[in-house]
Amino acid sequence: MSKLSPSQRAKLQTLWRSMTVTMRQTLLAAARAGAKQDEASADLAGILQGLEEGLLPEAGDQAKGLVLSPLQPFTAPKDEQPPSRFRFTPDDLSKMWGWLGQKLAKDTVEQARKSRKPKDDPSWHVHRRECADALEAWVQSAERVPKDMTTLMKRFGKNGRDMLYDAISLLRYSEPLEVGISGMPERIYEFDDGLAIRLNKAYEVLTEEHPSAGVWLLLIAMSRMDAPWEVFRVIEKIGRRGDDLVVSKTELAAVGDKVLEDCGFYAARLHMPPSTPDEAQALFATFDRFVNYSVGMTKCFGIRKDGRWGRHLFSLRAEASTNVEKIIDKVSLSLDAGLPEPRRGRTGRIIPAQLPSAAAVDKAEAMLIFLERTREHADAAAIASAQKRTAEAALTRMSEAGELLVDLIADSEGQNKTVAQEGLEITARLMRALGDDEAAGVLSRRGSAAAA
Repeated sequence: MSKLSPSQRAKLQTLWRSMTVTMRQTLLAAARAGAKQDEASADLAGILQGLEEGLLPEAGDQAKGLVLSPLQPFTAPKDEQPPSRFRFTPDDLSKMWGWLGQKLAKDTVEQARKSRKPKDDPSWHVHRRECADALEAWVQSAERVPKDMTTLMKRFGKNGRDMLYDAISLLRYSEPLEVGISGMPERIYEFDDGLAIRLNKAYEVLTEEHPSAGVWLLLIAMSRMDAPWEVFRVIEKIGRRGDDLVVSKTELAAVGDKVLEDCGFYAARLHMPPSTPDEAQALFATFDRFVNYSVGMTKCFGIRKDGRWGRHLFSLRAEASTNVEKIIDKVSLSLDAGLPEPRRGRTGRIIPAQLPSAAAVDKAEAMLIFLERTREHADAAAIASAQKRTAEAALTRMSEAGELLVDLIADSEGQNKTVAQEGLEITARLMRALGDDEAAGVLSRRGSAAAA
């Protein structure tokens, strides 16, 4: 549009704005198609592209999200996502953008804010590379001046230097990484052989020109996988080995380390006993995720017991088993508070128990739900003995309480009968939490018959 006068430009812009979206897209596509044929067509394509961009608003505050978008797959609130999907907090990005705009790359940030280019325009990659260069220059300068490094760590934390270098890599290689990942689904539900081959080929093409960007391509793919441990299938193809003897000492070790860090993330969260049924389901989901990681890694790759990865993995398995067993061991205590257990006195008379609080019943139910659900992974997590022993003891204890409550219902009247019936309902509810619906149903029917 530089060859047009301001008046001509304004008239064309008005005409362009009056056209339908379909008409504009058709004209623009035709101009782009002819742009390679002659200079006049290329000029026309440039004019029409400028007219189309003139209809777009300035990026303004959205410029931050557009420039820093390569960091988004790894951005989350702290401790909410496993390490393979977490490297930056939203606060890190805000501080980074603010520092770029105030100190390091004022012109670049200002241009980005004023840009009317669509988000897929190559100019955004230029802005990212400029920001990467500015950040790198600042970090390298801070490494030589202790006072500046202190300023960096105050702003970004004690690990801020490493975090910024990761941001620099993602920003600098945003364009080739975008090309490399373009053939992969946004969410990978099943990482089949076709996707593994495609990712392997994209890795090889990318590393020919940008060797240090290859690991990031694998990490981006991992962030999209429902089963991130399956990235080991690609590591095996790239490393040309089926075990970790050599691979764990190469640059690919960073990818395997992330999978192990994820495994540790879930193992460490298996320490707080649940207090409600919802918490029990969430805790089991964490346990389930850990087992899938632990088993999936060894299925996809030859992890040696005496290797670095193997020692780490078996240490995590021991940690998770210990944590789950500690939770299971607390089932008995939860029943002490949540199970209304009558007892027989010396004369044989049944002495009723006080009804537990709603919170105590919820806690007992939650513990039993978690105990029951761990059964499907008991062997894989090396807790089979503890799980079976605790479940059998809990069921025996509830059955005995149920027997006494049925007798108490039959022999009581008024308030005592009502309390016994409520106790029986709680007992049946806890039996169902442990998965014994049949025994719970029989107990409820016996209680109804005794009441009649």
